[in-house]
Amino acid sequence: MTSVSYDFSFDYGYDADGALRPLLRLLVSNVAEPSNAVEIDAALDSGAERSLLNGRIGEALGIDVLRGPELSFSTMAGGLLPATLHRVRISHSDLGTFELELAFSTVEIQRNLLGRDFFDLVQIGFREHQLTFFVTPTP
Repeated sequence: MTSVSYDFSFDYGYDADGALRPLLRLLVSNVAEPSNAVEIDAALDSGAERSLLNGRIGEALGIDVLRGPELSFSTMAGGLLPATLHRVRISHSDLGTFELELAFSTVEIQRNLLGRDFFDLVQIGFREHQLTFFVTPTP
């Protein structure tokens, strides 16, 4: 039997639509200008290869969201969502600080997502029935 231990547990939170989701509150900052920072909630999404934030957050950080390597995300409805890649610093009071190249949408989106690129930096476990998730920074 394999056993996994976690340093922190968090309850699911309500998103803007009133749905309970595994949300993590983070401080996101511009790597080039660390004083440009925004606090956000982002949903943990194991189905997303990359983390995706609303482009307005990038703009608030002083990032030119329209410049940068382009990529598209497939939506559940079968459409494509355009985005660009940018390196940012993400911080959490319990988990620490990480640098991550994530995507900023170039169109409006409803929810910020932390995908498997973020999952590569931490160890995550879910207890869906208890509406709780567990996180340990990866050594």
